[in-house]
Amino acid sequence: MQISRLRLPLVVLAGFLSSAIAWAGIEDDASVFVDEHGNELIDILDLPQGADRRDQFQTWLSATFNLESLASLALGPYLGTASDDQMEAYEEAFARYIVVTYEARFDSFSGYDFNVMRARPMGDDDAIVRTNISGPDGTSYVVDFRVELYADGTFQVIDVAVEGLSMLKTQRDEFSAVIQRDGIDGLISSLNERTALVEASAN
Repeated sequence: MQISRLRLPLVVLAGFLSSAIAWAGIEDDASVFVDEHGNELIDILDLPQGADRRDQFQTWLSATFNLESLASLALGPYLGTASDDQMEAYEEAFARYIVVTYEARFDSFSGYDFNVMRARPMGDDDAIVRTNISGPDGTSYVVDFRVELYADGTFQVIDVAVEGLSMLKTQRDEFSAVIQRDGIDGLISSLNERTALVEASAN
């Protein structure tokens, strides 16, 4: 009995330490991932506006964000209502919309500095990395990146919050309103129309 009583606290302690080590690992690795990809984005946005910058931004976005996961999460409670064909068309429309829309929003975004402030684990396979993005005019933004760790050891971003406002929640609320009014097909059409308008104005 004495051996059992001694071993139990040791087992508990070992479990706690291994969990703490795993959390510290994801925290550090997530910070490195966000730091590298954040500074890559700053370099891309410093390029002259045009097709080359747009192509590089699209490549960066596809490598940094899990667009398929974001598309599914943005549907919220309506995810299970879409057919396979609708999901395929929606995911394609969503990816094009995100790339074109956000690249356009960064048109005048240059000369900024990107710094990782801190990170905190949200579980065994995801973490939130807080960053500060400061501009040449003295403006400063707190941006939180929620990143997920996958089985192959890679990270991808699954949400971004700017000054506490979640991109995912914003998209989900907006998409829900369109779906309630026009259905999944209406959302797909709306995304394609918005993308075409942004592309036309950029050209």
